[in-house]
Amino acid sequence: MKKVILSMIGVVVIVLAVNQIFVSKISIEQVKSKLKATVYTSSDNNKKTNIQTGIDTSILNTQKKVESDILSESKGSTLEKPYIKLDPFGNSPLSAIVIFDTPSDSKVSFKVKGKDSSVDIKDTIDKYETHHEIPILGLYPDYKNTVEITSTSKSGEVTSNTITIQTGKLPKYIPAVTIKKADKENMEIVKNGLTFTVPSTKYPIGFDANGDIRWYSSRYNSHVFKLLKNGHLLFLSKDSNSGNAYNRLFEIDFTGKAYNVYKLSQTNSMSETSDIEKTLVHHDAIELPSGNLLLTVSDGGGRYVEDTMIEMDRRTGSIVKTIDLKDILPKSFYENYDNTKRDDGLIDWFHQNALVYDDRDNSIIISGRNQDMVMKLDYKTNKIVWILADPTGWPKEYQKYLIKGVGDNFKYTGGQHAPIILPETAADNNKDTVDLLLFDNNVAVSRGNQSLSEKYSAGSQYRINEKTKTAELVWTYGSERGTSLFSNIIGSNRFMPNTGNRLIDFGWIDSGTKSDIVEVTDEAQPRVVFEAILSDFPTGSWAYRAERFSLYPDNWVFKVSDEE
Repeated sequence: MKKVILSMIGVVVIVLAVNQIFVSKISIEQVKSKLKATVYTSSDNNKKTNIQTGIDTSILNTQKKVESDILSESKGSTLEKPYIKLDPFGNSPLSAIVIFDTPSDSKVSFKVKGKDSSVDIKDTIDKYETHHEIPILGLYPDYKNTVEITSTSKSGEVTSNTITIQTGKLPKYIPAVTIKKADKENMEIVKNGLTFTVPSTKYPIGFDANGDIRWYSSRYNSHVFKLLKNGHLLFLSKDSNSGNAYNRLFEIDFTGKAYNVYKLSQTNSMSETSDIEKTLVHHDAIELPSGNLLLTVSDGGGRYVEDTMIEMDRRTGSIVKTIDLKDILPKSFYENYDNTKRDDGLIDWFHQNALVYDDRDNSIIISGRNQDMVMKLDYKTNKIVWILADPTGWPKEYQKYLIKGVGDNFKYTGGQHAPIILPETAADNNKDTVDLLLFDNNVAVSRGNQSLSEKYSAGSQYRINEKTKTAELVWTYGSERGTSLFSNIIGSNRFMPNTGNRLIDFGWIDSGTKSDIVEVTDEAQPRVVFEAILSDFPTGSWAYRAERFSLYPDNWVFKVSDEE
């Protein structure tokens, strides 16, 4: 950073030289607590963005009062008479916490009984302690839930109690879930896992293999619902559900407890359509190896949208790097773009809808719907490594980056979404190749096969040889379903690590009135082992993406208060 000014309440910190920050009598925590917003100049491209971010302490301070009240109210609780708090942080109505003390150090097991045993939610906290704060997840709505809790001391003494937790009804706007098929012998069974649908707006939900909703957030969500390395969720929301913009990025867990909250510019936010709220972070966000967050945004310049990325410091909320795709791709692509039109007149020439980090070479792979392209960039230099796109219309100086498709079945993607990198153990164990799973909407927006466009959508696997600059289409599912599963926008294709299955979200079916989530095997002739249909939702509450996560992620450690 050459020159940075942090505007705060009652204090200004000025960075005078590269890597030298002069702060007089101000601690990092004071900076965080006083920080209102930051506007940064990126040293990578020396480009100032019109974007503001920062830490929001007000929500965290309110939560601290809730945490204090819970700890105070739960004092003296025992397993025989435990403290029970439904929806402890006001964000997760199908969760609870149970708190109690035991006479000696003990480990605790617990079970939320399912409507059949195959969908029980159960876990064990192996650490021996006398004080126990148990997160209870996977409750049914509008139901008297049975929860069994057992403590086991080091000497083997066992004490049990069965409690009941009554929950409320689901709110309006929650989609109806219909299970069309659930082959529990062959579908991916994640321990304490649910299938989660991520909306463009309104409520994210998680449902079990029977189609029963077992989790939802009462805080609205848009597009970003990512599991972080520490077991928390990266969750794009608002300061309140009634707000007209998604202007808060949360680090949160499935109980609804917030760990970090970031303010996002509302003045530079925009909406996809007139009936969906505005947002600055429009499609995706990922966690980098440093722990920082990489976000898809618009540059705030008032002309072009959805063509910029910012790296945000996880600790301070400040912007430390900016990548503007207008600096990387041909000028004619954005200056002459007219393939799609927006109601507000802004130019959505790229429409970046995905990010994935490749730790093999410190690069990122991104997807641009309106250019029908997937591109790899060196993250240090921002230089192009390769481009997977139909060769039509590329200037001569870019042709060296183009990946050539090989094989009789090969087709370039069209309007695609959500590329992810397959682990090498599920690919070909070749250091020269990278295998991508993605959702091919099969809409030729700017280039591609017009004769196939809009005939079907597909979850597909591409094997890209980065040395020879060639690619094969090694697996695909969707063409056999034809227009019945054609999704003009949105969608995802996720790898299921235990079975090798793929969970494919055909998110915009029947003109956006339904979402169809299909899990298939990875065979040459894929077999459907699970299929769920979402319906009866308002515009934008479709399944933008579908995930299968455990309610109790491996690295998650829960405590009511981090200040205990």
